[in-house]
Amino acid sequence: MTQATENQFLGALFGMAIGDALGAPAHGLNLAQIAERFGRIDRYHAVPDADDVQPGEFTDETEIALCIVESMTANRGILDAETAGVRMLHLAAGPSRKWMGAATTEALDRANETLEFCVPVAEDGAATADVASRGVPIGLIHAVGRFDPERLRADAEEVTRLTHGGPAAFNATTAVAYAIRLAATGAPRADWIRETAAFLGGGELAARLEEVDRMIGAGISPPDLLARIGTGPAAIEAIPAAMAAAMLEPVYEDAVFAAVNAGGAADTVGALTGALAGAAEGASGIPQELIDGLEGRIYISLAAPWFYKAARQRAGEIIDLRPVHGPRPDLPPRY
Repeated sequence: MTQATENQFLGALFGMAIGDALGAPAHGLNLAQIAERFGRIDRYHAVPDADDVQPGEFTDETEIALCIVESMTANRGILDAETAGVRMLHLAAGPSRKWMGAATTEALDRANETLEFCVPVAEDGAATADVASRGVPIGLIHAVGRFDPERLRADAEEVTRLTHGGPAAFNATTAVAYAIRLAATGAPRADWIRETAAFLGGGELAARLEEVDRMIGAGISPPDLLARIGTGPAAIEAIPAAMAAAMLEPVYEDAVFAAVNAGGAADTVGALTGALAGAAEGASGIPQELIDGLEGRIYISLAAPWFYKAARQRAGEIIDLRPVHGPRPDLPPRY
């Protein structure tokens, strides 16, 4: 496998945001309701009954992932939970709160009182894919330099623990991170699900991924496959559905349109599908009109190159001799 490039970092982050924004208006709708309201989603639409949301605006999946990007960029590729958590508190205090799940807002409200992060409200319960989407930046950072499997697992657990806990949640974030790494480093699409299940090493999500891999081998068409898998918010539905869509549709927009038109948790499945497809193809594989219509595109276009540099610093490919804190000290004169 090859190492990820800046183009792929940009593609994964743009891809995630675009899939999220395309799917947001269809969140919670079924196939028939999507067809009645939108026909087929192949462009940005306004979110029903949300006058403050513009077409092309992404939701908490992308916003929280960008909090992690910001934290790791500022710390040379190393996650600082406090920095990421404080940024998430800022989101939860503003309009973005409406997108967040109840468990996330509850954990952040408690952290707002204590300023202690990585202390989740609950350790048990089903994992949701909106939390697992935090694995996107983790997968990217591990797509540069020598791969350390245990470090990826630890990083995935740390970003999950900002608000959630328990093996199911950790496995879900780990699955997304590992799949993104596979996509960004050139692993064959046909291997993504199988290798991710093997990396997890067991559990409900791994078993579900193995089942979906067998469905793909049986030649089931993408729409029928997504209907069988389900596209609800649970990780055991949304993650396999996103991986299947990105695997079976090699063209970025075909994969994302298939994901968001399937209904259910369309923003989450769209975001994960877009991140995988974007990581595989890079930003150059995303139609320009989808980038141009995206709210926040300027921020992502600036954040991705700096995040890529941070990944290279973490991998030891760039040596920055500037001090971490404070001004550069005065040096003695040369003679």
